[in-house]
Amino acid sequence: MGRTIRPGTALLALILVFTALSFARHGHGHSPDLMATWLAGHFYGQGATDQVYAGYEGLFTMLPPSEWWPYLVGQGRTEAVYPYVYPPLWAVLASALTPWAGIDGFQVAASLLNPVFLAVMVLLAGRACGQAGWTLVQFVAFGLALMFFTLPGLVALAQNQPQILVSLLIVAAIERDRAGAGPTAGALLALAAAIKLYPAVLALLWLAGRRWSSLSAFAVVGGALGGLSLLLAGWPLHAQFLNDVAAIRQTVLMNHFTYGLDPVIAQLAPVGEADFVTAPDSATTQGFATGWRVLEKPPLWAGLSTLALLALVVFGAWRCRQGVDVLFWPVFLVALALILPLSWGYHYLPALAFLPVLPVRCGLHLGLGLLVCLALPLTVPAFALFRDVPITDLFPQIAGTATMIACGLALALAPRGQTG
Repeated sequence: MGRTIRPGTALLALILVFTALSFARHGHGHSPDLMATWLAGHFYGQGATDQVYAGYEGLFTMLPPSEWWPYLVGQGRTEAVYPYVYPPLWAVLASALTPWAGIDGFQVAASLLNPVFLAVMVLLAGRACGQAGWTLVQFVAFGLALMFFTLPGLVALAQNQPQILVSLLIVAAIERDRAGAGPTAGALLALAAAIKLYPAVLALLWLAGRRWSSLSAFAVVGGALGGLSLLLAGWPLHAQFLNDVAAIRQTVLMNHFTYGLDPVIAQLAPVGEADFVTAPDSATTQGFATGWRVLEKPPLWAGLSTLALLALVVFGAWRCRQGVDVLFWPVFLVALALILPLSWGYHYLPALAFLPVLPVRCGLHLGLGLLVCLALPLTVPAFALFRDVPITDLFPQIAGTATMIACGLALALAPRGQTG
C-alpha cells in the first residue's frame, strides 16, 4: 500500500516547482531594480558617495546618478538602468559584497531567492487566514498561479525587485502579530520599513490597536537599524536620500505599470502638461524613444494627497481599536498603495497574497470565479489589449489601477472571519 502524500510535502513540492519555473524564466535575465542596489554599493565602496543617489532637483525623473550609465556602457551593458531609492544602510552593506559578487552574480542569486520569498509570502497569508492542511495547499496553489501569470508577480520576479522581500516581511509581520508573536512581528515590520519607508504606517495601526508587544519590538529594532545606518553612512548621505524621497512626493510619474490614483488623475484631468523623460537606454532601441512621463504636483494636489493619507490612517486606527478581521490588512494595503506618491504594480503583492481566500470565504465556485476575473486583467494578453484602447496611450495604467481597486473591494466585501 503506497504512502499518502502529506500536505507539508505537497507545499514543499509547490514551492520547489514554482522556484524552478521562475528561475527558468528569469534566472539569467536583466534586473534593473536589483542592479541599482549593486551600483549604489559599488560606487559607495569606491568612495564616490555623490554617485549613490541621483540628487533630484524638484522632479523625480527616475534617471540614475550621472556616472552610472557611462560605467555600464563601459562594462558592455546597454539595458535599462534605474536609480537607487533605498536608505543608505543597504548601499553600505552592498559595498561589502560588490568586490566579490558582480551584477550577474547578484541577479542569479536573487532569481533563486525571490520566488521562494514570494511562495513563503503566500503561505503565510494562508496561515494568517486560518488555513491549514490541504486547504492551505489549495490556497498556496492558487496564490502561486496568481504570482506567476499576472504582471505584479511577473515583473517583480523578472526585475528581482526588492519589494518582494518587503512584501514577505509585511505579510509575515501581520501573520506573527495575529498569532501572538509580537516581538517577531515588530522586528519583521521594522526591517520592512528600513528597506521601504511606508510599512511604518502599519505600526501606527498597531498603536491604535494596543498591540504593545509588536509595537515595542518595532520601535527597538527600527531604532537600532536607523542608528546603524547613521553610524555607517553618516548624515550627508541620509540627507541626499531624504531629498530624493521629497522629490518623489512632489512628482506624478506615469507609465503602464504605475498603479495609483495620482497617475490616473494626471491622465484624465486637466492638471498640467507632463514632461517626457527619455530613458538612458533609449539610444539602443530600434527607432523609437523609450521613457516615462513626469508631472510636478501643484501645492493643492500635494496637500490633498497628504490629507488623504492622514484620513486613511485615522480610519484604519479607528477600525483597529475595535478588532479587525484579517482581511482588513490587505484592504488597507490596497488603499495605502493607491494614494502613495508612487506605487508600482508589485507594491500590491502583499494584498494579492490574500486573494486566494476568496474561494474559502465565498465558496469554491464563486470564489474561484472571482479570483480568475480579478487575475485576467493583470495578464500579459490583457495588457496587450489594453495598450490599444484609444482613450489614452497609457490605458494599461488605468486598467491596472481599476483592477487593484476591484481586488480591494472583493476582499472588503468577502464574508467575515474571526476578528483579532
